[in-house]
Amino acid sequence: MRRIAYVVAQYPVPSQTFVHAEIVALRRLGFEVEVVALQRGPEGVTFGDGPDGVPLTPVHVGRAGAAAALARFDHLHGHFADFGVRALAGLAAEAGRPFSFTAHAYDLFRHDAAVTPREWAAVAGSVQRVVAISRFHRDFIRDRGVPLDKITVIPNAAALAALMRNAPAAPRALHKVLAVGRPVPKKGFSVLVSAWARARVSVPGLELDIIGGEGLVVDPPAGLRLWPMTDWGRTMEAMRRADVVVAPCVVAPDGDMDGIPTVLAEAGALRRPVIASRLSGIPDLVADGVNGLLVPPGDVNALAMALVRLAQRPAELTRLGDAGPALAAAHDADVVARRLLHEAFAA
Repeated sequence: MRRIAYVVAQYPVPSQTFVHAEIVALRRLGFEVEVVALQRGPEGVTFGDGPDGVPLTPVHVGRAGAAAALARFDHLHGHFADFGVRALAGLAAEAGRPFSFTAHAYDLFRHDAAVTPREWAAVAGSVQRVVAISRFHRDFIRDRGVPLDKITVIPNAAALAALMRNAPAAPRALHKVLAVGRPVPKKGFSVLVSAWARARVSVPGLELDIIGGEGLVVDPPAGLRLWPMTDWGRTMEAMRRADVVVAPCVVAPDGDMDGIPTVLAEAGALRRPVIASRLSGIPDLVADGVNGLLVPPGDVNALAMALVRLAQRPAELTRLGDAGPALAAAHDADVVARRLLHEAFAA
């Protein structure tokens, strides 16, 4: 049986549910998977309900002695290209072990963090696989000099099986809009607030909740509720009650943009129709007119019109919700884990 180490800059990190989901799924398949973290994350983090939501205890913490700890494993995998290139590659060389890593968003796009073409060239010969979370990401990495035969497209993992089993019926009318994400510019929450206000002219009583939007508006008007980030379980309960989930992603001033927000896969699993920006890897998951609607990033009017459209076409709202699980299934952690084993970790 192959021993796999997930080597990460920090663990646990509340927003990195995809890392934990992969580990749990690989263990469920019978593989020995452990965490080696250069820094321990905060206490009290959970990644969902039940035993699978409890973070693992890293077998090693810290840079000192990490290579010796990693030498006991057959394969090393990390997340984020900057960590993979600037830390994991060196640790793998010291440990004499093959390695791979998954590239995401800020590590590719943010000006002050993005891996440079020179760094890509330096690691291209030694990395076993670079995992790109979408076709957009694959092409982006290829254009920076990494051979296509070193890149495999595997989406972010999410714990979707239980969500699909217990999903409510698709909505039959649009009353409540939900957005979820860290309070950072690339999430585009200010665009959504403006679009929601415009849509309410045609759809009186339309409500908007933003988890992660606390403080976005100084004096929120009636119908707008701005919440702090909360745990996964409460977020999923809010999603079950929503009629549409919106990811109004934009390119931030520093170049950062989302890859494929995990919330979109979770919404699909719960039969929630989505509205999202046509940006980065999002079209790999959201098929316009099939499981959601795509709008140009930053376009307040287009987003408002999409909200009005679904409010005025309840049958379409339901149809988009019903199509969600089929497209979200590619992100299910068990599916992703099997693909990682065969396409990224195999010798």
